[in-house]
Amino acid sequence: MQQTIIELELALLSPEVRCDANVLDELIHADFLEVGATGISFGKPEVLARLPKEKPPVFRVSDMQYRLLSEDLVQLNYRACFKPVNEVDKRYSLRTSLWKCSNGRWQMIYHQGTPCAPFF
Repeated sequence: MQQTIIELELALLSPEVRCDANVLDELIHADFLEVGATGISFGKPEVLARLPKEKPPVFRVSDMQYRLLSEDLVQLNYRACFKPVNEVDKRYSLRTSLWKCSNGRWQMIYHQGTPCAPFF
């Protein structure tokens, strides 16, 4: 299960998935909540409307940590570095995602990215 969850998380960071509203819809839970680096929170409808229109950055991730919270809930913590398109500086964040298994399918139900000092 650990490898599956990590692969799903990495898929959500990939340009191919971020540009595909149908795949995003499958991977993101209906009750999804994200707290962005700016402190603004938003749900699944906003993600489905925004991500496919953005030119996706390339992410570098490290220190992936997996915790099984219950038989149907998993937490991932990791570090991420990316450079948004049309920006000069890279951004660094500590990220936490919760994945919930509903009807036999794992979906992200929560995500938070907290800005941090550079680490690469």
